[in-house]
Amino acid sequence: MTKKSIVLALSDEELVKLYRIILDGDKDGALRFLEEYLKDRVWKVMEGFGHCKPWFECSGR
Repeated sequence: MTKKSIVLALSDEELVKLYRIILDGDKDGALRFLEEYLKDRVWKVMEGFGHCKPWFECSGR
């Protein structure tokens, strides 16, 4: 099994929003947060559109 990484950089406002969701146990809010902040990144990783590739996968080498 290979592992893939997704980095999520959050502003202070976004971090507070996530913290409130966690404190409230807000499942619907958590799903909305994931859809808003991670959906596109997950899709790109799964479809192989990430910007970082090992050197041996780059063309021209």
